[in-house]
Amino acid sequence: MMSNRGSAKDAMIEVAERMFAERGLDGVSMRDIASAAGQKNNSAVQYHFGGRDGLILEVFRRRMAVVNAAREEFLAMIDDEGRGQDVRALVEAVLVPLANYIAERGVGSYYAQFLVRVTPSLDFDAPDLAAISVSSREVSRRLMDVLDHLPRRVAVARVDLMLNMGVSALAVFEQRCADDNPVAHASFAETVHHVIDMSVAALEAPCSPMNSADDAVDRVAVGQGLREAEGSP
Repeated sequence: MMSNRGSAKDAMIEVAERMFAERGLDGVSMRDIASAAGQKNNSAVQYHFGGRDGLILEVFRRRMAVVNAAREEFLAMIDDEGRGQDVRALVEAVLVPLANYIAERGVGSYYAQFLVRVTPSLDFDAPDLAAISVSSREVSRRLMDVLDHLPRRVAVARVDLMLNMGVSALAVFEQRCADDNPVAHASFAETVHHVIDMSVAALEAPCSPMNSADDAVDRVAVGQGLREAEGSP
């Protein structure tokens, strides 16, 4: 049987994910989260997580651990099929595990919306996050390597944009479901296929003359973009 302490932590994790997804990081107080989770002690978040940053990290860590485990299995599958360096297969490795997780949670899913809100503020080089995002980093590295028709800095930028576009599209679908928007009654599977098709097309598109210039430009910015792209969900 789950302890009261465990129940309290789980409740605050669920509430925090939803409230941060709906209001953003600056629109929610720790007192709001504690109260909505049924905690009488206004310092409950501080007690269980050490503060707001610890709570955000725990939400991300708990969800990401599940998604990345599924992504590792997906990578192993496409490797066995000989598709481990195929752009479409790698895009599927990014999006399908996340989409499946959202679908399994149903109408009450807020994870993609949470990701859109909090990912820009996370340090993916932090040991806690790096440990659970190994498969995400592996997919990003493979994508950057197979996009050899592009200068490296352009490949880095496109992978980062693709990751953000995919998560944002799933977040919009989540929000429409929560609002019972008629658009949300379209097939979720069909939506995911659209996002995959669009992502593949965006990654494989030819490079514009502006971006075909010297690939050695701005090496520092490229390195930063690589770290961000590798760590994204």
